[in-house]
Amino acid sequence: MGVDGEKSGFTAGLAMILLASLGYGLMPALTQRAFEAGASVETVLAGRYILGCPLIWAFMLIRRNRLRFDAGATSLMLLLGVSMFLCNVTTNESYKYLPGFIASILIFAYIVIVAIAEIAMGRERPYRSRTLCLATVAVGLVAVVWVPEGQIRLDTLGILMAFAAALTYAMTVMGMGAKKLSGVPAETVTGYLFIVPAVASALRAAAAGQPLLPADTTQAVFIALLGLWAGCFSPIAFCQGVKMIGASTASIANTTEPVIAYFAGALIMSDRISWNASLGGAIVVVAILALNITERRRRQ
Repeated sequence: MGVDGEKSGFTAGLAMILLASLGYGLMPALTQRAFEAGASVETVLAGRYILGCPLIWAFMLIRRNRLRFDAGATSLMLLLGVSMFLCNVTTNESYKYLPGFIASILIFAYIVIVAIAEIAMGRERPYRSRTLCLATVAVGLVAVVWVPEGQIRLDTLGILMAFAAALTYAMTVMGMGAKKLSGVPAETVTGYLFIVPAVASALRAAAAGQPLLPADTTQAVFIALLGLWAGCFSPIAFCQGVKMIGASTASIANTTEPVIAYFAGALIMSDRISWNASLGGAIVVVAILALNITERRRRQ
């Protein structure tokens, strides 16, 4: 691939990640609105996958994607489905105890996990601009979650759930970028990944005595939005972006997600916007812009 092709590929991959971030950034507020309407965590996840999983497989069939792969690739995709299911459960549980944008930001600890792991495995080089960007992102995220003296402290269980989601999300992201899946289309990887969460979410809802589908129109609207955007389009876009620009760079670019979640929480859930959270969000955006500039120059 020539220089122009590399630039084009990086731009397209970055666009995919940003579009995925928009969907994922809206997810906390939409999920909490579904909770407010009376839906349980089990129903939200089951409904989301009952809608999203068939749509992804329908898309795969329309595109006539190859559906059969060797045992190694198939096993890896299903294994990643397990980590995705665990991530989704802990993520949604954290929404019960924390404001959506705070949970989203804490989950972004996975960025550091991915970066360190990929450097340790030799997939990425710890060059100075990347290290500076990671440090800047960390400062921004700390500023967002910092609670000034005298204000209400964050729920400990919610924090633990969010960090558990961060760990399992990091495992999923790194798996998506594995060489074993390099020849598998993004939507096919996503389709296989969704098999496990779809089945497991349905079984979990049944075991808990919760309905698989929303009980009223309000619940249905929010769960449908989650299924269409966060359950179908965003996973495909994110997986494609990871394959095009790498898991570590995709993870850093995806830090727009908590910024979107922050403002979505303010607009949809009327979450209070503090000065330190606004400052932290601005720091994260600046770090992302700096990363994009350095990545483009590095490819010239």
